[in-house]
Amino acid sequence: MILRKPYAVFIKYFKLLHVLLAGLVGLILYRSFTIYSFFRTYVDDYRVALADFDARNIINFYSFLNVMIIIIVSIVLLSVMIYKNKPKFLYIYNIALYIGVAILYGICYSTFVNINAAVLDIRFSKAIGDFALIACILQALSLILILVRATGFDIKRFDFGTDLQALDIDEKDSEEIEVSLEFDKNKASRNLRKNIRNFRYVYVENKFVINTSLIIALVVIAFLIYFNIGIYNVSYKQGAAFSASNYMMNIKSSYILQTDPKGKKIVADEDIIVAVKLDIKKIGINETFNTGLVTLRVGNSSYGQNSNLAKQLYDLGSNYVDQELTDEYRPYILAFSIPKSLSSKKMTLRINDNVSYVKGELGAQSIMVDLVPIDLNKDGQAFDAKLGETIDFNDSILGSSSFQIKSFNVLDKSKVEYNFCYAEGKCFPSYEYVTPTASGNYYKTLLRIDGSLKMDLSANVPDINSMVSFMNAFGTINYKINDKWYSSKINSQIVKPKIGKETGIYYIEVINEVKNASNIYLTFNVRNMTYTYNLK
Repeated sequence: MILRKPYAVFIKYFKLLHVLLAGLVGLILYRSFTIYSFFRTYVDDYRVALADFDARNIINFYSFLNVMIIIIVSIVLLSVMIYKNKPKFLYIYNIALYIGVAILYGICYSTFVNINAAVLDIRFSKAIGDFALIACILQALSLILILVRATGFDIKRFDFGTDLQALDIDEKDSEEIEVSLEFDKNKASRNLRKNIRNFRYVYVENKFVINTSLIIALVVIAFLIYFNIGIYNVSYKQGAAFSASNYMMNIKSSYILQTDPKGKKIVADEDIIVAVKLDIKKIGINETFNTGLVTLRVGNSSYGQNSNLAKQLYDLGSNYVDQELTDEYRPYILAFSIPKSLSSKKMTLRINDNVSYVKGELGAQSIMVDLVPIDLNKDGQAFDAKLGETIDFNDSILGSSSFQIKSFNVLDKSKVEYNFCYAEGKCFPSYEYVTPTASGNYYKTLLRIDGSLKMDLSANVPDINSMVSFMNAFGTINYKINDKWYSSKINSQIVKPKIGKETGIYYIEVINEVKNASNIYLTFNVRNMTYTYNLK
């Protein structure tokens, strides 16, 4: 193996490397000054600073790339100066300075991503502005020194002409080194030690080249890790609030299921549904959320959301279909259909914040949220309550919702009395009858309930907000006639007095034969939880 020392090439293009370095330093100096100007304005009046705010004009992908190139070129030039035993301060100074600048840019990047979520602390804003100003001053000094070496300005005063002459290329700067690497299976141990010795010789002869290459590799790897973890991909746990370019979101909970609220399967036996509940509000100018940028990652596969499935899961929340976002959190659900065989694998919700990141747009990142889904296909607990007692749904998807029946009657019609007034102060007693609706393919009677239903607003079930909708979504009436038990799903229309007023009284349509039952109880199947209310 033949290795050639690279110093001749570095020395030949010594000035050109400094010109390149000066250009990059100038660009980063401009970026740093822009950061300083922004925070100075922000401290004075944040509304003025954010009026025409465009983060791409301050920090973008190329800002970080330029910093990385400056560090790498400085390392290369440092290796030449070490090899030639010449002044090294400028390059060590540059490496330390731009590592600090990279850290500053990272802090600023995170700040800009969340800057619309809340007003920044005044002390923090001043501190970032001060650090940016210090960075500008230090970079300006670096730019002057680099230009001196690139142009040879005022050579005698700076005594740099001697340094450049001493950097002249000689044969040693590009001499070849022959390294023989052999491997003998019968003498593996001895040859291994021989190769180790040869490697040591190569390292001693080329330690600056090897060290420089290793340092450059470490810098590149560090930047790649930073971009991958801090910029390209940002991870959150389920339940943690986070912000993106134009909205704030919180993945509140997630579920695995196969059925709608009434227990009917809405996917094939070999598939399952992953439902994700989220709270979202806008913080930018965009008033809608592009669900096409959301995917569910399970193992090595990705799945897009299914709006038709989400619509059938109304007991979990409202399906999101391009509703306008507001300045307040609103709850929605997304649904994904995946193979049942993947139900035990790790699930991650991926949100592409900005697909134009390859063009240097700020905020271009993949937001990853690790899901911890609750399996609603598994049997849950069963609870019983007697007439007059309260059922609490704390262990179910309904959160802190509660239900109570104080008394009930089964009747074909209910008389509601009220005062009929035909003029001010001129009223007389009157009444009306509440009867079942005529629609349907079976005879109906009324279950008159004196009770209450309190829905937990944070449970995100806006389509279930009344006693009738609650009964229709979860209720089954079970009754016994002549020692035989029967069961019927509740499918009631809204029935109430047209004129009279009744507080706490609700009418639920049930099958007519319930009025002949000797025993009656209601069963509420709230996904995998069962609640039984004994009426009679």
